[in-house]
Amino acid sequence: MSHDPVGVLGGTFDPVHNGHLRLAMEIATALSFRQVRLVPCARPPHRGAPAASPGQRAKWIRVATSNEPRLRLDDRELLRNGPSYTVDTLASLRREMPETPLCLIMGRDVFANLPSWDRWLEIFDSAHIVLIDRPGIEVELQAEAQAALDARATDDAEALRNHLGGTIYAYAPPPLAISASRIRALLAEGASPRYLLPTTVLDDIIDAGVYGPNPAMAAE
Repeated sequence: MSHDPVGVLGGTFDPVHNGHLRLAMEIATALSFRQVRLVPCARPPHRGAPAASPGQRAKWIRVATSNEPRLRLDDRELLRNGPSYTVDTLASLRREMPETPLCLIMGRDVFANLPSWDRWLEIFDSAHIVLIDRPGIEVELQAEAQAALDARATDDAEALRNHLGGTIYAYAPPPLAISASRIRALLAEGASPRYLLPTTVLDDIIDAGVYGPNPAMAAE
């Protein structure tokens, strides 16, 4: 079996911002994900209620991702009664996509507390975990989390495609340092700099061909 995975990025998204969006884009590109689902939670079990309403947060994600087909709002947790448990969300996605690898995206700081999550070991029955490492940030893992990492870690990204779930893959995204030179380089490579600059500016750059032809962007 080898299929393009679907990423799952959960959070309160209160509000969604460029850090969320660019991280999802970087992962989708680097790991050849077919799609990344942005899943706003209704009632996070481990923190206070979001300030914005579920409808507002869903609307913001929908608007923010409207021009990028690889990113998609998934509002199933907002439509479900009770606390938002990741294990239930992944099980629901697994039923809908029985042959598609699923990859839960989380920071190492979040993973450190994974053993406190509801039925946390069952997450691996439905999905892989893509562990986001940030340069210069040291995180001490709980013993159970460290044991899970030791048992399930892989440095082979193909494992995310060849199995439906069960592994942990560490990924260090490029630091989100937005600069004109990086935007020009992405355009020259035919890659998308969307969410690094305002859409209206980007559209004008593409229309005018300022930094050369960009077929990847023209196809969006």
